[in-house]
Amino acid sequence: MNKTLTYMKTGKANSLMLFAVYFVVNFLFLTKYGIRQSLVPISILIVTFITVHFFLFFLSKNELLSQKINVKLVYLLTGVLGVGYIALCHVLKDPYQLRIDRWQTLDFSLDYWIHGKYIYDTRNFIGNLSSYLPGQLLLALPAYLLGNVGYLQVAAFLLFSYAVMLEFKTNLIRFTAILMLGISLAYIYEAVCKSDFISSFIFAAAFILFWHTKFKENYFQKPVVLGICLGVLFLTRSVVVIPLIIFLLKPFLATHTKRKIQTVTAFLLTIAVLLLTVFFPAKNLEYIIEYNPLTLQGQSNKWVMLIFLAAALLLSFYVRKINDVFYFSAYIVFFTMLSFVLEKYLLFGLGFQDHFFSTTYLAACLPFSIVAYCFSVRKEIEKV
Repeated sequence: MNKTLTYMKTGKANSLMLFAVYFVVNFLFLTKYGIRQSLVPISILIVTFITVHFFLFFLSKNELLSQKINVKLVYLLTGVLGVGYIALCHVLKDPYQLRIDRWQTLDFSLDYWIHGKYIYDTRNFIGNLSSYLPGQLLLALPAYLLGNVGYLQVAAFLLFSYAVMLEFKTNLIRFTAILMLGISLAYIYEAVCKSDFISSFIFAAAFILFWHTKFKENYFQKPVVLGICLGVLFLTRSVVVIPLIIFLLKPFLATHTKRKIQTVTAFLLTIAVLLLTVFFPAKNLEYIIEYNPLTLQGQSNKWVMLIFLAAALLLSFYVRKINDVFYFSAYIVFFTMLSFVLEKYLLFGLGFQDHFFSTTYLAACLPFSIVAYCFSVRKEIEKV
């Protein structure tokens, strides 16, 4: 087991596999949605896509570029892409016509939450119930107050860029990470649709990078703040717990009892307060049992989720450095979501082009695969 993991982390094929995960997820978006438009032939889109990613893979390891790409170019890229994502939030003038319900669900969920109404018994214009947990509502609140829930994607992108610049000191790697997220078709789709799915995982990845950078000697120097942050992230998406376990379980067991108690207490209180804000307006307990987000948040059946949670628990003990956290998270989150997508196909017969085929779920691994790939590239450069 240990030899296998060591090879996976240090082998030359690691960066290729991580980039392949990134490539495949975005390629699926290209083929699924590219075929629905008639402006550009799908064959040209595919050739262009492959060419761009071919150069991206090899140029990211080019030592000559390391000397030419400076911090000003990194900031310029971040600014240009940030403005671009703001523009993407205003592309759709009539999302109702395209039957895109995510933005409307998030919008009315936030409106109900602010005004003390029960969220989970109201259907959107397509007929789906809201499944938003209060942690995600809290993170999306500033964008809602600014008048466009799509701005959440802009904020997530900028936060990711900031966290990357804190962790990586080589401007080429910074540039690569920011560019990979910025040109990701999956993330562009999210921004246009004013969705929020990938942002949950971006917040988790950025938090891990930020917390490691600030407290690398001891992750539990600020146990109360850590507990609050974990409580908020825990109540975004259920699968977010996987990278958080891989990141913190081992150091949690090693820290002394007082800090364990402080962290757990802050974590539980944060969860209790946030859940109270969404469940308090319910008519009664039976109503909460009938209409609640906890059953809708699962991205796979419970047995599959338990298997991947067990894998996360096991792998957490093999973490030696921060790059291990992202290596393991990228693969486990990808396979967790892949199992959900396959379940939709095998059990419900939903084809790849079906409107309800959950291609978006595969994109949950993107923030982790991008950062893990950059760690792998940095290791290859350092070896040279």
